[in-house]
Amino acid sequence: MQGSRLAWASLALLLPVAPAQVRKSQPVGLVMGAGATVARGKTAAAAVKPGEILFAGDVLKAGSASAAFLFCPEKYSAALSANGEAALTESQVQVKSGELVGRKSVAACYLPEVQKLSLASQQHYGVMMTRGSSAAAPKGTMADRVKALPDDKRKELEPVLTAAAGPDPVAVVARAAALEKAGLLYDAGELYREAANHWTDAAWLKKKIVEIEDALLKQQAH
Repeated sequence: MQGSRLAWASLALLLPVAPAQVRKSQPVGLVMGAGATVARGKTAAAAVKPGEILFAGDVLKAGSASAAFLFCPEKYSAALSANGEAALTESQVQVKSGELVGRKSVAACYLPEVQKLSLASQQHYGVMMTRGSSAAAPKGTMADRVKALPDDKRKELEPVLTAAAGPDPVAVVARAAALEKAGLLYDAGELYREAANHWTDAAWLKKKIVEIEDALLKQQAH
């Protein structure tokens, strides 16, 4: 047990900087299928795995098969047709070639602010292993903790939890992000782990789990 904790600590030290010291950005979507590539900033397009986040300014490209994705500003999922290319902005998907197919509205599309990693960093952190929480579980149930929130936080959180019910990983992430914003870090961390079990290569989820675990351990140390 001690050895595994030391190994994880070594991995955690590879993270760029502490969460409070980094600038975070609001993602606009998620990659939902295999075979897509993304160009971010001035870097060349690189392959991305299912569950990875997309930011405004990213250029999504499909290969020989269509590339499925989720776009939160307009709350829909769709696929970019084979060999298509689309630029993502803060409000819309601008198709440069090909077309969007299978567009469907989604009930909940809620993502947390995260550090905007380079594509190379995403690939690096994507191979990290996640772990179970070593923070002590709080007393009571999640429902008890939601009920105990101040009225303003509870009224903001409850509609998201209702709209994002179910085991679909998109819904799980939406609930996790809403719980994190409300300050219920333990419950958020458990749901991020659930999503990471589905999207095993999603780098941002692994970083998020480390950040929340660190915050919980610091809280419990005081």
